Amino acid sequence: MVYIWRNLLQRKVRTMLSVLGVAVAIGGVVSLVSISDGMIESIDSHMEESGAALTVFSRDVADLLFSRVTGDDIKVMEALEGVEEVCRGNAMLLQKPNVGEGRESPGLLICFGRVPGERLMTRMQDQVIEGRLPAAPNEVLAGSVAAARIGLEVGDKIPLFRRKVDGIDEYEVVGLYASNTGWEETGVIVDARILQKQLGTGDSYHIVFVYTAPENVDRIQAAIEENFPALAAVPPGKLTSNFETQLDMMEDFTGLVIAIALAIGVLGVLNTMMMSVSERTREIGMLRALGWSRPLIARTIVLEGLLLSILGGAFGLVLGVAGTELLTSLWQGGGLVAAYHIGTFVEGMAVAVFVGVSAALYPAVRAANLRPVEALRYE
Repeated sequence: MVYIWRNLLQRKVRTMLSVLGVAVAIGGVVSLVSISDGMIESIDSHMEESGAALTVFSRDVADLLFSRVTGDDIKVMEALEGVEEVCRGNAMLLQKPNVGEGRESPGLLICFGRVPGERLMTRMQDQVIEGRLPAAPNEVLAGSVAAARIGLEVGDKIPLFRRKVDGIDEYEVVGLYASNTGWEETGVIVDARILQKQLGTGDSYHIVFVYTAPENVDRIQAAIEENFPALAAVPPGKLTSNFETQLDMMEDFTGLVIAIALAIGVLGVLNTMMMSVSERTREIGMLRALGWSRPLIARTIVLEGLLLSILGGAFGLVLGVAGTELLTSLWQGGGLVAAYHIGTFVEGMAVAVFVGVSAALYPAVRAANLRPVEALRYE
């Protein structure tokens, strides 16, 4: 091991560049996986905060924004035995919202639709940090990040939409809220019926939340899916698992990035090890002449490559976390969230080990097959 460390430290710049190359690749993997996991978990957490027993939405849509749960559907659900309340919800992503003169309009603004007085809205009372909950169609609740970005205070009025609905052309900010989910604070909460008309969805909503006692959940879930084959009824914390195609696409993209990271890391370590073997041809010949076996020579070269990659992997884990934290703090004021799991770091180090071993195999075989006499003659 001392011999291996000596070889690496003799070429400090090359060793540092190789370690950095692996670190950047591993850091990218850690960052991407952490943000992907964080966004999925934050959506489920956002739904769980509703306190509902079930969420109901269109089964086959690729995105909740295309889901439709009609008013008639809701009436049938409300009539099911054991259902305490059914709350309506929808959402709209506004591009360049109309926030009035003198304020900077964000590029995008999420509008969360909830109905004043329904449990989905009243449960937010604990999240209100200033003002109160909306009670009328022309009142909105602004997320703390959105309010800071636009420059809103309680009592301000904003046009928000480009057209009037029910004669309303301005919406009063009656309160500000904070949330455990960062991206939720970047939006505003609007009366779901106003969004319904802005979206032109008739009497339909994107999603409804069903409240019932725990002992009734399975029965009500079965009844909803039996009455409405086109709808899915699932616990809030399992909502994202119903969008397998999107999750598979995300995993495929992550896999592609990991493959690119592997290629970058392998080429970097391979180049370093090939140059190292070439420069040490006479030294390797001397070791062979002194009795070092071919397996010992090969094992030494592989261990050098492995050590390079492990150092790069360890640095990459730190770099990945630091980069992710920087990215989430800068990206539109909380629009991204990350989740760190032991499995992510294990995966990162596994990639690093694979890079080190695979990149060092060819140089190791080449060094082991050097003939002592020819190696000693090498200049």
